Amino acid sequence: MLQNFRRAIFLLFLSSFSVFLLSSIGMITLFMAPFGVQMERQWQRSQTVSFENSWNYYVKDFVFRQLLGLDSKYLDAGAAYSKYTSDVETLSSFIKSQNYNISSKTAFRIASALKHYSVKYGVDFDLAIAVAHTESHFDPNARSSYGALGLMQVVWRVHSALLRANGIFSEELLLQPEFGAAAGCLVLSRYIKDSDSLQIALGRYYGGDSDVYWSRISRSLNSYKAHTGKEGIERQ
Repeated sequence: MLQNFRRAIFLLFLSSFSVFLLSSIGMITLFMAPFGVQMERQWQRSQTVSFENSWNYYVKDFVFRQLLGLDSKYLDAGAAYSKYTSDVETLSSFIKSQNYNISSKTAFRIASALKHYSVKYGVDFDLAIAVAHTESHFDPNARSSYGALGLMQVVWRVHSALLRANGIFSEELLLQPEFGAAAGCLVLSRYIKDSDSLQIALGRYYGGDSDVYWSRISRSLNSYKAHTGKEGIERQ
């Protein structure tokens, strides 16, 4: 009898505790809801800060490379920085004029990445722009039926060893503007190095008729030239 009484008391206590626990969880959830919104906003702000830090890294890296003498026109950090920001702003506006589906933030990311990686891999900046324009119309999420991905339409199954060796470890990364630009400039730089002329290098990048691709690249260059008033790249 006593044992049954104790069991009943224990079950009553357990039930009461369960009700209390569930009620507490509900109250905590209601209490924390505003903080959840705040935390989400903080996360969004941290993403913005991360993006800005990436841009600062690109700028510092560009200035550092210029001061190392990659381009003797820029004799000090101020001149290199001004050139960098001018190029990025001009390209951002060109990207948006060519593809209305690209947001201002994405256009800025693409422009910064193309500037950074064209300098890093020794590819003419205007040429990198023309290839991105020709290949994807500046769409970082572009996919082809052949398997080419991203901003500069790099084929993972063809270049995976080279890309992995340079820090691009998965195919899906090619759909991010920064990795897409890095992959395209890297592959293009290798073809330029290993080819007798720029046209041949571009034909190899395209994987088809070099004359056809050159005409497409020229149209893209002319579009950018009209936007900036600059001269295009001569056939080599």
